[in-house]
Amino acid sequence: MHLYNITFNIEPEIRDEWLRWIREEYIPFVMETGLFSGHKLFRLLNETENEGFTYSLQFFTDSLDKADRYLEQYARKITRKHNETFRYKHVSFMTLLESVD
Repeated sequence: MHLYNITFNIEPEIRDEWLRWIREEYIPFVMETGLFSGHKLFRLLNETENEGFTYSLQFFTDSLDKADRYLEQYARKITRKHNETFRYKHVSFMTLLESVD
């Protein structure tokens, strides 16, 4: 199994709007590609020095090829839309992980 993870730190004043947008726009966009079998959204509980809220949005796939295809064909579009919607109100980074179980 492979995990495509996006970690977001968002400013407090956009939290509710951001969560709604992620649930109604971002997640459906990614899942409609058919390249992922599921997803989870987590909030980091042990914030230390950051202001704002940190979330981990995870998408699961059985194939590294599918994750690569998503990154090549789809990721830029939704990332651009996210950045335009929440410009200067967040930071984010992406990681791709492989299960070693």
